[in-house]
Amino acid sequence: MRCLSSSLVLALAAAALPLLMRETTAADHRQQTNHPLQTMNVRMQAHRGVSTEFPENTLVAFRAAVDQGYDIIELDPKCTADGVFVILHDTTTARTGRPRTAGQPLPSNEIRKLTLDQARQLEYGSWMAPQFRGEPIPTLADVLDFAGQCAIRLKFDNCWQAFTGTQRQAFLDQLAEAGLGERMGITVNSLSHLQTAAARLPQAEIHWDGANDDTTLKQVVELSRGHRLTIWICFDNAMTAWFKGAEKASEALCRRVRQYGGIGLWILSREDERQRAVQLFHADAIETTGSLKPLARN
Repeated sequence: MRCLSSSLVLALAAAALPLLMRETTAADHRQQTNHPLQTMNVRMQAHRGVSTEFPENTLVAFRAAVDQGYDIIELDPKCTADGVFVILHDTTTARTGRPRTAGQPLPSNEIRKLTLDQARQLEYGSWMAPQFRGEPIPTLADVLDFAGQCAIRLKFDNCWQAFTGTQRQAFLDQLAEAGLGERMGITVNSLSHLQTAAARLPQAEIHWDGANDDTTLKQVVELSRGHRLTIWICFDNAMTAWFKGAEKASEALCRRVRQYGGIGLWILSREDERQRAVQLFHADAIETTGSLKPLARN
């Protein structure tokens, strides 16, 4: 075989460098570790976006989830007084909203009593750090447009179930019209809402976080037929100590639930927790606020 000339080698190296740089940039935020393949293939869900580093439920937190390689963004829909769907975890703006300018106080801090224009008189970033001052409240339309431009999946929290019947229908209609297909995800904890959501969103992933007894889960499987189904279980750690609801994850529970669908575990923050979730509980998806980063996949 003939040797390449030094000038040709340099030319080939120069041509390849931009491609290598792009590949490295895309993987910058993925942890480069020697984890088992099973661990690397677990889907990572960003709770309210990358909320450890950016203001929760804002577009900057959602963009960070995409940039850092997360598979799913979990987010919380609310409805304003004039019927516009926005993304906000709490029922009030008290914790995360701050006035943009000094002036007349708003008539309420309950998001359901504020119009969109009134909610936009607040900004939702400076509560976390000064550099995020001015971050607006995202509308559902903003988020759906954002998701349509990238490959990220969305998982809407079950708080949509608290909407009025008219609001629920309008919310599901707006999700359906976005055309995200299987990248749309909807969380439910009641069989009636599952039936409604599955019918209106025939390609969406169903995220079940309700009762996990065998009788209920058999009905969940039947109503979710044709959908990807993930069943969420609380992981027992310091972050979930407040949760006094259903049974927390154990090997026996996860083994039983796995026969009905994929296993999702919430909320994890440490690497040893991830290893336990995968090796003992065989998790398919893990939710984190951003402390755990996605792993590089082969």
